Amino acid sequence: MSVPSSPDRRVQLTELRTGMSLLASAAADLGVGEAPEVRVLRDGRLWLAELATAVTAADVFQAARGLVAAQLDAIAQVSDQPVEEHALAWLVTLQTNEVIAGLEDIDLAGDAA
Repeated sequence: MSVPSSPDRRVQLTELRTGMSLLASAAADLGVGEAPEVRVLRDGRLWLAELATAVTAADVFQAARGLVAAQLDAIAQVSDQPVEEHALAWLVTLQTNEVIAGLEDIDLAGDAA
């Protein structure tokens, strides 16, 4: 088994820290704890004040992806169903929500005309 090089470990650490910030913010949105402060820096990166770390959009995406993958895996293990059953159900729900949002946009555009 190979050991990750230092840059890979730094990337992994950044993604883990970003994931913690995402989770803390999502929990705060649901009434658990307080949302950590996040600011946009001039170069477009996000400053995660609680972690004193600047991250890129790619770091945020990878961290969110890791959190969703962990959630899907946990749900699959608890339900004893394959991951794809849950992933497909989530996708259908998101696509349905997208269609509804699109219809609402059409209604709003029609009301404005």
